[in-house]
Amino acid sequence: MPPRLQNSEYPNLSKVSDDGRNNGVMKYDLELRKLNYDFRNYALSKKVDLSTFEKKYAMPINLLFKEQGKLEYIVFGFNRMVVNKQVFFDTLNAKEDKEFRELIGNYFQNADFSNLKNTQKCSIYTSVALGKELRKSRKNMISTIAMAETCNQPDTVKSLVLNKLNLEKFPDVVFRFKNLEKLDLSDNYIEQIPKQIWELKKLKQLSLSGNYIDYSTFKFKKNKHLKDLNLQFTGMTKMPKSIKKNRVLEIFFVGNNKIEFRKNDFRRMSNLKALNLYNVRTETLPKSIGKLKNLEELDLYHNELKFLPKEVCQLSKLKTLAVANNQLWNLPEEITKLTNLQTLYAHHNRLNTLPVLPNLKLLDIGYNLFKVFPEEVYQLKDLEEFDITHNEIMDIPEGLVALNKLQKVFIRGNEFYKTDKPDEKLTKLTDSLEKRQVMVR
Repeated sequence: MPPRLQNSEYPNLSKVSDDGRNNGVMKYDLELRKLNYDFRNYALSKKVDLSTFEKKYAMPINLLFKEQGKLEYIVFGFNRMVVNKQVFFDTLNAKEDKEFRELIGNYFQNADFSNLKNTQKCSIYTSVALGKELRKSRKNMISTIAMAETCNQPDTVKSLVLNKLNLEKFPDVVFRFKNLEKLDLSDNYIEQIPKQIWELKKLKQLSLSGNYIDYSTFKFKKNKHLKDLNLQFTGMTKMPKSIKKNRVLEIFFVGNNKIEFRKNDFRRMSNLKALNLYNVRTETLPKSIGKLKNLEELDLYHNELKFLPKEVCQLSKLKTLAVANNQLWNLPEEITKLTNLQTLYAHHNRLNTLPVLPNLKLLDIGYNLFKVFPEEVYQLKDLEEFDITHNEIMDIPEGLVALNKLQKVFIRGNEFYKTDKPDEKLTKLTDSLEKRQVMVR
């Protein structure tokens, strides 16, 4: 099917926006990732191992739906590839092409797309991993099962990076390394985590991201060693209560799971310094988030928050707050209590007012609904980077010249840029800032 027909008749629902600032997330990211995971398992059930394909690909697949979410076409493959600036056409070999056609035809035609909830013609873009990732040997890094099995000094090893190896089971070879501090098993196909993992008493950093974990069997044991835990893209729907047994946990990445929070989910996690709740599809946060007294970074990108609970304003040590790509109409007045806050990402919301946050060094409020320039910005004497692009502001922010620590300013896309002739005040402002080596965009 010609791309022109796809674009006109089947609009792509995957895209969040076309402004280049969607930070990698796509609509239906979680659903498509699970779909691809299940497709790989379906292939194995048909005695086809996609990892053994001749070439390493992220094979593009475009699913085209007619009305009421019914699959009409499956378009896959490359028209062309660009490698080292050279353009050439590429494809699977005859045997693999036949296997792949049969697999995607049988699987996707019977897959459940009810969660798309779309009644019009549309397309959804995804990709499927083929082939095996080639690993180069690196000094002082074990990154394959073979290297782990042949290591003759396991007690000296502190880090194992066994990600993207198409592992279906937790590799028992891990338990050779009694002094292990970092274990990365991300982007495999591991669902069962053995209890023996808690015998690694020096393990500080654990990533299971990209494995769809069976949380009914995976329980955390009380420990005082695990500090950094990554459980993104693991199919989590509720926070396991046993997570609180990680007494010294400081960094917790649980984003990219569709989570329904309970009111006490963040109690007894007072050692947390960084919490990632990116794209968990939540409309509210539990009040217990205010119990994270040592939290310094909170990532709430790409959620469905219409308001920020005032309990967030109790996080007195917070330095970075990311609430971009939500549906916020305002920020709570209590946020002024966050005197340690230095970085605020609040772009792609519905803001038209701004509280005073005097210690900010970076402020991003682009893509909001400001019609009048928020004069509170002029009080931010430590501000180094400022973005207010793509609002509806008429008045030129001449007061920015008084902010002596500014290094970067982004102001395009406002009404004062949409004039036939260059505005003298805007030209003067730009010239004054650029003379101080301030980047103006």
